[in-house]
Amino acid sequence: MLDMEDAALSTEAIIGYASRVIGPCELEEDRSWLHRASAVLQLRDARGGRWVVKRHRERERYETELAAYQTWVPALGSRAAGLRGHDDEGQLIVLSALPGAHSWPGDADTHHRAGEALRLLHDSAPATPWDGFQAAKLADFEELAPQASQLLSKDVVDFVLTRILALSGLDNPPLSVPCHRDYTPRNWLVDGERLYVIDFELVRTDVWVNDLTRLECGVWRGDPKLRAAFLAGYGRTPSAEDELVLGVCAVLNATWLVVKGHEYGEGALAQENRRILREFMNRRW
Repeated sequence: MLDMEDAALSTEAIIGYASRVIGPCELEEDRSWLHRASAVLQLRDARGGRWVVKRHRERERYETELAAYQTWVPALGSRAAGLRGHDDEGQLIVLSALPGAHSWPGDADTHHRAGEALRLLHDSAPATPWDGFQAAKLADFEELAPQASQLLSKDVVDFVLTRILALSGLDNPPLSVPCHRDYTPRNWLVDGERLYVIDFELVRTDVWVNDLTRLECGVWRGDPKLRAAFLAGYGRTPSAEDELVLGVCAVLNATWLVVKGHEYGEGALAQENRRILREFMNRRW
C-alpha cells in the first residue's frame, strides 16, 4: 500500500508505488491534462515495457474508473488498456500503456472504428429499461442548477429544464447501458488501422445516445460524414425518440461543461458550451 505521507503523492511517490507493482521503472512522459484532476504518468520498466499510472484527486472518479476496468472495459479486448494493479488509499491505478496518438477530429475511418469500439462497451452488460429516466435527468439538472444559475442567464436555465420535462412524452422507457460519457477523439488513440479507448473515469450506466453528445456538439457539427461513419460502425441509427433523448443529454452535458469549465478555470470551455446552448435555443442545431 502507498505511504500517504510521501510528499503529498509527488511524482517520485507515484513512481515508487508503480515500481512495487511492475518492478523498477522510470518516468518516460507526463501525460496529465491541464485541469490536473488526475496525474497521468507514462513509465518504462527495466525490460523496456511501457505502463501508465494514474492518480485521481477525486475519490468518486477513482472508484468509477477502477470499477469500469474490473467490469465493463474488458469487453473492448485489445482496444483498451489492461488493469495491472491499484491502490485504494493513494487512489492509483496501474495500466498497460497503449500505442498511438490523438487524432483530432479524426477521419471517417477513425469514427467508424470508434463506433465499433463503443458498441462493444455498450454491449458489455445487458440493456435494461430505465423507468426513472426523466427523474434521473431532472436530478442531474437540479444538482447543477445552483452553479449553473450563476453562470448562465435565466432563459437558458429555463430552456434546459423545459427540454428535460419534454421527456414525459416518450412512449417507452429508454434502455440503460454502460456508457463512457466522455467519448471524443481526445479519448481515442489511433495507431495505423487500430483505435484504442482511454479514460473511463466518468463511466456509468446511461442511455446509448448519451455517448454521442460530445461528438454531436463537437466534431460532427458541419461534417455529417463523420456522424454517418460512426453510426455505421456502431450498427444503429437513432430513432425519432432517440434524437429527442439525445437533445436532452446534449443540453445537460453542455450545462455540466459550463460548470466544470468554471471550476477548472477553463474559460474557453465554458464559453463554447454557452454558445452551444444558445444554438439549441435558436433552433440552429
